[in-house]
Amino acid sequence: MGYEVIRGPEGVVEGLKGLSPRFALVIGSTETSTIPGVSIAGASPQATLLTPALDSEYLIAGKVISYDVIPMTPDGIPTPAVISRAVIRAAGIPSLVIDAGSYLVPKIPHAALPSRAVAGRADECRALDPGRAEAIFAEARLLGRTAFSRRDLVVVGESIPGGTTTALGIMAGLGYGVWGKVSSAGPSNPHELKARIVREGLAKLGRGDWAGVASCVGDPVHPAMAGLSLGAVEAGAKVVLAGGTQMGAVLAILSNAGHIRRVRGSLIVCTTHWVVEDPSSDIVGIMEEVAPEIPLLAYSYDLRNSPYPGLRKYEEGYVKEGVGIGGLGLAASLLGLSDEEITKAIHEEYGRLAGIGPRD
Repeated sequence: MGYEVIRGPEGVVEGLKGLSPRFALVIGSTETSTIPGVSIAGASPQATLLTPALDSEYLIAGKVISYDVIPMTPDGIPTPAVISRAVIRAAGIPSLVIDAGSYLVPKIPHAALPSRAVAGRADECRALDPGRAEAIFAEARLLGRTAFSRRDLVVVGESIPGGTTTALGIMAGLGYGVWGKVSSAGPSNPHELKARIVREGLAKLGRGDWAGVASCVGDPVHPAMAGLSLGAVEAGAKVVLAGGTQMGAVLAILSNAGHIRRVRGSLIVCTTHWVVEDPSSDIVGIMEEVAPEIPLLAYSYDLRNSPYPGLRKYEEGYVKEGVGIGGLGLAASLLGLSDEEITKAIHEEYGRLAGIGPRD
């Protein structure tokens, strides 16, 4: 367990010590997730539109408020928000939910971007209306400038089913060679389906800048994460992009918008070891292609011997990332929590959620 520097200088973490972690969860929905086979982050393809709001409600309130459901699959695989909530509570990390375009408005206090919008289908090249991606970026940037300070370590996570497909669209549309490299929430990665969706969408666009590409095949979350991260850095904070292969899309936006130099030295990516070790994706290759100057770290959770089968599924290739769990593990470690304390907190939270005790 613990964190590891995958790419970048070994001393990269030293500059983060002594800062106050803050968690910012950016949520949004895309109709791309309703295409059968794209996402398993919901009981059905249509239900994936609800997942970001339900994740955020559970993260903040400890329960789903909008529906009488438990945030786990019928066979007990929990949303990564279970791990996120366990870590932020154990480490005492303040959290803020930012709605960039959630299909369902979460029934918790949160920040809502004025230009927030649910994205249309990527294969139809109608993700966002013209001008909306730039507006979401600008609004999130302003929020980052005003909500954080030089004392903060801002951990920026996401919840958007279908996000690896739209992230592929953004990166591929901007010319990066990332085909077959994005990850998946399931053990079987539908690369051919994702590629078909993106290619169909991009064929309707031709060429475009980052905003045009995002408006065609993207979503509201990645522009919001890029803007929020830039604004936080401009306020003097350090930023951890807490996610998997989707973070390549965030960096691609920052780079193509001309801001990657501004965040260099103040921003890192931290994912989980499940993403780094995933044979069906290549986050290291994505980082080398999109932003070789940005460090990549991984936090390792160890749930192999968990008393809960649902948590052990994470070790079998399910979920892997989401709701900032990689970056939150790093932040908790920097605050002095041991691996054992983090694991205990996760088990206690899962047990509370499921209403069950340890079982074989």
